[in-house]
Amino acid sequence: MRVRGGGLLGRAEDLSRLRRLLAQSRLVTVTGAAGVGKSVLAAHAAAAVSSQLPDGVIVVRWWDDGLARGQSVARAVAEAMDGEAGEVTAGEMAGGENGASVAGGGRGGGGRRGLEQDGDERGGGGQDGGRPHDDGQDGGRPREGERGGGRRNSNEQNGDGPRGGEQEGGGRGSGDQDGEQGRAGQDDDGQGGGGWGSRGPLRDANSGFGGAELVARLRARRVLVLLDDFDPVRDECVRLVQSLLLGAPGVRVLAAGRQPLGLGQELVHHLRPLPVVAPGAEKEPGPAVELFMERARGARRQADAAPTPSPPAPDEAELRAVRDICARLEGVPLAVELAAAQTGLHTPAQLARMLRPSQGWLGKPEAPLRRHRSLRAAVGASYALCGQAERSVWARLSIFAGEFDEDAAVYVCAGGGLAPERVAPCLARLVLASVLEPVRDPGGVLQPRYRLPAAARDFGAERLESTGESGTAATRHLAWYRAVAATAHELWSTGRHDRATLLLRDEEPDLRAALERAALDPPPHTADRSTSADITAAGTTALGMVVDLWFWWAVCGHATEGREHLRRLLPLSQADAPRGGQALWLAGWLAACDGAPEAEELLGQAWRVAVLAGDDATIGRVAHVLGLIALRGGETERAIEYLREAAHTVPAHAHHGPSAAVSWAGLAVAQARVRPADALRSVRRASAGTQTRHDIWTRSVTQYALALVEYLRGRRSRAWRRAHKALAGVVSVAGPPGAASVHQLITAIEHGPALGGIEWPPPCGWNPPGT
Repeated sequence: MRVRGGGLLGRAEDLSRLRRLLAQSRLVTVTGAAGVGKSVLAAHAAAAVSSQLPDGVIVVRWWDDGLARGQSVARAVAEAMDGEAGEVTAGEMAGGENGASVAGGGRGGGGRRGLEQDGDERGGGGQDGGRPHDDGQDGGRPREGERGGGRRNSNEQNGDGPRGGEQEGGGRGSGDQDGEQGRAGQDDDGQGGGGWGSRGPLRDANSGFGGAELVARLRARRVLVLLDDFDPVRDECVRLVQSLLLGAPGVRVLAAGRQPLGLGQELVHHLRPLPVVAPGAEKEPGPAVELFMERARGARRQADAAPTPSPPAPDEAELRAVRDICARLEGVPLAVELAAAQTGLHTPAQLARMLRPSQGWLGKPEAPLRRHRSLRAAVGASYALCGQAERSVWARLSIFAGEFDEDAAVYVCAGGGLAPERVAPCLARLVLASVLEPVRDPGGVLQPRYRLPAAARDFGAERLESTGESGTAATRHLAWYRAVAATAHELWSTGRHDRATLLLRDEEPDLRAALERAALDPPPHTADRSTSADITAAGTTALGMVVDLWFWWAVCGHATEGREHLRRLLPLSQADAPRGGQALWLAGWLAACDGAPEAEELLGQAWRVAVLAGDDATIGRVAHVLGLIALRGGETERAIEYLREAAHTVPAHAHHGPSAAVSWAGLAVAQARVRPADALRSVRRASAGTQTRHDIWTRSVTQYALALVEYLRGRRSRAWRRAHKALAGVVSVAGPPGAASVHQLITAIEHGPALGGIEWPPPCGWNPPGT
């Protein structure tokens, strides 16, 4: 038996490690998510070690056709032993990853078994999706008369062929299957979606052949048994492998599946997707890009009727589009190959745009195996093997756009018949099944975090929409991240800036998704929340989030994104909402930071709302931003007037914006050239408040103003020290991109230009216009 064609890409290290594990243990399992290339890697590893085994390799695979009705796994292994030696193509072994039946690699008439590797041994994994070689074999499917009464054939003879949900796990495949959802109950032979693995031993009722008979046959042999995609019969495989390890000392087992077998001697190699960029060289294309380009060339050759010369090397724009495609597909080999198959119809740039909403539509109808015909079908096979609780959790987790912790998952997923205490075990089972990826390993000091891969997230979103739970999940998601925004605001207000920014960096994708979802008008889940009151409530909640995160937008360098959220959310909120004036002021401040012309108009609206509401803090902050705009425009006296008003109006401990100390520092910047003595008094007022002592950002603004005043007074050494203190603070809060103003001041201090030749940008959130 040989593995022909379809060389590996990017898997050299994985193949080497797998060979080392096979040398160390008699039981090795390759695990990973759907479409990651487990079967291909296992086949190449088996081929690599087959020469060391006198009795060769026995290959048994499942999925598309499954076992014959009533047949045991032991019987399937025995049939593989007795089968004729043959070939297995790389595409067929990829089918083992994405669907296969039992394939024999056994002794034919006493001949020697073996796997010969004819292909490229560069690392990688990809399923090539091609048809098996026409060499007289049937592509791994049961041969006519070899195993009568198979489930698929039996169903088709009854006129009700296999449903998409039964074989593809509930996906709408792009091939000849149109099922909508995996069957939650049991199949007629006892295998169903109630959980991972079969519910009982599958034995051949006619022959009575079982594990003991197989152990007796293999006791004196040195052979490798490759159990490929064992997940549908995992429980029976566990019992059989345990019997083989105890009773047949010359037998080694290499298994490939979504989760480990869980036996004590087992060594596990978890296979991850291909890198999009080359390790250690971010500008070089990685194995995922190489795989896409290679398969795309093949697809274009098939699409062209006449033979064409070798295509030219891709230009930079095409390479960027391919990188974007592979990044959206997260380097999953099956997804990359299915996308490459579309290049005969679409350019890479078109494909990149088509993949933005979802990727489950990717398919290749001519692929020989049903689970290989679409990405939705491959992911759906995992869904079909989950229990009902895991399915519900999976679907509800699809509302998350990025990483999340267990508390967030429990809050969003509990309800609808699922108790909160059942969510954590479901997370653990989904991790074990390679559906959910742990970002931080459980059991560590930090709370574990998880992420749902893009393909699984898209599939779960379809299931969530089909059950009518999208609206409820979106509402819970928004409520949870409203609390996250409030927590971040509290951390910032109490001087714990590093913790606030770290929290927001961790939760940024979901905060953005919650705000964007709330701004949709009408929302995508109008079936169960279509009233204007619902839309207004969501918009008002999201507007409160944006105001809570004022520092993230204005101080930490995300002004443009904050403006966009406010532009979409302000029309959806009530005019007299508690945060209406604050939101208008923030929109005006962010517009001023970006140099937008509508800044003064927004600030005027905010002032009117704040006056009617008696909101002194917002009135003062409107004056503060107007002062910064005037200072930028060269209207120094007007700027001094506005900033003095702001410094005297903002209450001492007002939240959701800069403190009075920031206005005093801005006033010192405005006065520095024209009234040096007043500037020194203003900056001392800024330094005297308690806010300056515990607030890193306020202290940095004050140090900036003091450095400027000292420099203009001719005290360069003292100014240089103050400026570097300001730089350290602003970098710790906003990062290097936010320190342009301070760097400009330090440059002026060190090189000493003429005073009249320097335009001092005011510290507008450390992200001034033009920097």
